[in-house]
Amino acid sequence: MITGIVGERGQITIPKELRKRLGIEPKTPVAMEITPQGLLIHPTVTVPVRSFSDDFIEEIAAADALQKGEKEKILRKWKK
Repeated sequence: MITGIVGERGQITIPKELRKRLGIEPKTPVAMEITPQGLLIHPTVTVPVRSFSDDFIEEIAAADALQKGEKEKILRKWKK
């Protein structure tokens, strides 16, 4: 077991050995969970968020739209 100390501002230093084993580098996001055994800290993944203009969304929607008569054809097939 490796121990540490919580600093005045609530910070915990993760020992180099553990950071290396877990691939945690400076600025690596981590998740923290309370478990029955205590506090679990592990590296996590962040997903970048993209924003789209209204024009781009309309363009995608138009490209994905059903052609005339396709909706009825699909509904008839599923009602069988």
